[in-house]
Amino acid sequence: MSAACPDFGSTSEVSLYYAVEPSTATEDLAGATMTWHQVPITGESMDAALTSAVSEQITANRSYANSRLVQGEVTGGFNFEAQAGNFFYDMLICVLQANKLLAASGSGNWASGSIQNGSTKHCLAFVKRVRVSATKFDWYIFRGCQVGSLSLNIAPNALITGAVTVMGVRPQAPIEDAAKPANWTLTDVPVAPLMSGTDSLQDFDIKVNSTSTGVTMQNLTITLENQLRQQQAVGLGHPFSAGIGSGRFSATYAGQAYYANPAIFASFLADEKLNIAGDLVDADGDGLSFASDFVKVTSGSLPMASAPDQDLMIATEFQAFETSSTGTIKITKVIGT
Repeated sequence: MSAACPDFGSTSEVSLYYAVEPSTATEDLAGATMTWHQVPITGESMDAALTSAVSEQITANRSYANSRLVQGEVTGGFNFEAQAGNFFYDMLICVLQANKLLAASGSGNWASGSIQNGSTKHCLAFVKRVRVSATKFDWYIFRGCQVGSLSLNIAPNALITGAVTVMGVRPQAPIEDAAKPANWTLTDVPVAPLMSGTDSLQDFDIKVNSTSTGVTMQNLTITLENQLRQQQAVGLGHPFSAGIGSGRFSATYAGQAYYANPAIFASFLADEKLNIAGDLVDADGDGLSFASDFVKVTSGSLPMASAPDQDLMIATEFQAFETSSTGTIKITKVIGT
């Protein structure tokens, strides 16, 4: 018989936290001393996807014989609204694989100055908490995680939103219907002003030979990508990966621009080298500046009059390439006065 008043879960009862993965092999984080930092999610898809192989054995009774769990992957990610602060800066360090300590380690060393893409992997643990009663929760733990990509979407009359993808080595057995483990500390996200497309993107410019193209973007997406891959192996005793491999780092810019002149298309046609730079700051003046000194147009269009009484737009994409001055992309922390 079902309960007279069923109480099913709600997305409002889900919280997500991250921590630096312990440097020593720790089989069970439930008993470890951990400081977890809240992720300011607007949505999440953290999962441990499982796959079984079904036997192809031919049976006399025309039935399937059996199956076996053979593969598992920790994948997914989360969406957020951009705010200056330790979470945002930690995710940037992770996706850039920059040689800096995370603030979540308790000894972060990016107090000021710049970072750029490198090859220093940062290993995180995530925990998804699902409330089941006033004092009890289900805890889903993901181990050996790295940030695969981070994107920022900047649109007019809207908050700046972001998305992070994650790839991990394995999950840990969930903790069911329990209070917070005794040695865990959960840290909430500090309150900070939200960034918006209205006033947070400042001094954005695309230049050719140090001369501004004068482009005005209607919207802009910045995507940083590590092209991670699962490293599968035999003899592990579990169906999950042995490790996470990194591919080539890429930084791309994309968006729609108001048509004023053929500068962008002419640069594409001439295969010219561009540079792109701008700032993302909140109402307190905190945030970051970004710069890529070697950029090429990789996709573009001529303006087209697709309908009457519309703005004439061009859609364009840019990819950044490595230089000694900015790497593929250089990000500088901006601290308000």
